[in-house]
Amino acid sequence: MTERGFHPFAVLHFLRKTILLYLLPLLQVLFARNWAALRTALVQGAVLLAVIAAVSATVLHTSRWQVDEHGTLRVCWRLGLRLDRCLKAGQLAAVTLERPLLYRLAGASRVVLYPAGQKRTLTLLLSAQNAQFLADRMMPRRDAVAHTPRGGEKLAFAVLGANGLSTLALLALAIKQSRPYAPDAQTAAFAHLNRIAAWAARWLPMGTAWLLVLGGVSLWKADLFARFAQAVPEGIPVLVCCAVCAVSAANFLTTPSVSLEGRTVWLLQSLPIPSWQALCAKLELHLLLTGVPAALCLVCMQAAVQMPPVYFCLTLLEAELFVLLSAEMGLALGLVLPNLHWTSEAAVIKMSGCTLLSMAANLVAVLVLTLAQTNLLKILPLPAVMAAALVLLAGADGLLGHWLKTRGARRLAELS
Repeated sequence: MTERGFHPFAVLHFLRKTILLYLLPLLQVLFARNWAALRTALVQGAVLLAVIAAVSATVLHTSRWQVDEHGTLRVCWRLGLRLDRCLKAGQLAAVTLERPLLYRLAGASRVVLYPAGQKRTLTLLLSAQNAQFLADRMMPRRDAVAHTPRGGEKLAFAVLGANGLSTLALLALAIKQSRPYAPDAQTAAFAHLNRIAAWAARWLPMGTAWLLVLGGVSLWKADLFARFAQAVPEGIPVLVCCAVCAVSAANFLTTPSVSLEGRTVWLLQSLPIPSWQALCAKLELHLLLTGVPAALCLVCMQAAVQMPPVYFCLTLLEAELFVLLSAEMGLALGLVLPNLHWTSEAAVIKMSGCTLLSMAANLVAVLVLTLAQTNLLKILPLPAVMAAALVLLAGADGLLGHWLKTRGARRLAELS
């Protein structure tokens, strides 16, 4: 019966539980711009971290575990005094081996032993070989089962792979288009940081990100969404549509698009195209960055809830009509309340009164759509409710589109 040691990650596991102790010296200077006090607090935190790390390393070096041929595990923690814990194989209800990505890179495994009838578990951080040895000795496997992704899981892995490839492509494009800066490293770093902040403020709409997250969650928790769909089969198309509309309403791409022209709006006015075509280009950008992610989100949710094809098509059409309505409302507000004399793009995008009005208008539209459909479901069948919503949205889109094509185009031509 040989004693074995723990993986060095056991120190990190202990340090994670004491993180508040390191942050405690920083609480007093968190909101005060006192650099001397901040430097002192950082030194105190570093010293405290070093002391606790040294103590943890000592515990790791002196502590051991062993398991005999009968499946009895003995864990000995030694730090001044000795703390032992004994656990027999017959007392176990389950044993799990967890290997996150960081653990795999370091060759570590997290072993969690669940004693039967007890809430207190035993967690050990061991090397991958020792973890497999302990699991086989405590609870031998009889029939090994290999899990292979199927259905929605395959789609989830495909989406993750496409996301990773697109991120690498954007990174390669950014590196290729980067210009050389002065040899001063600090100047170059701040210049890149300012470029990234400006790009994020303008081209990373929150609604698009949340639509992709919602679609990913629906694939990840497909069984939960399926059970929810079975509980309310009649209202699931309406609920799915309203959820997608509520998330897509967080995008305000067309609202600041007119104000972002700034003092160079005359360049847009001097183009040899009608003003209506310029407005259509702004609408197309919103539809591209919101309508397409909304459609992808609905496809992912359809894979989870399994709506009938007819209802899925109606839900997709209703969501896209709402996205168009949101774009037209934002563009109309941007034409009515333009701000061409700004000093910061972020102020126009996130802190203008026009953006707040657009947010309120989108919120009201989502609430009206949701409440109207849920109340009509009590007296009308689902196809009639969705048809009424489509007619309402199409009518609103048509009225706003007519206003943008006539008065909106004239207002754009008259801006100065």
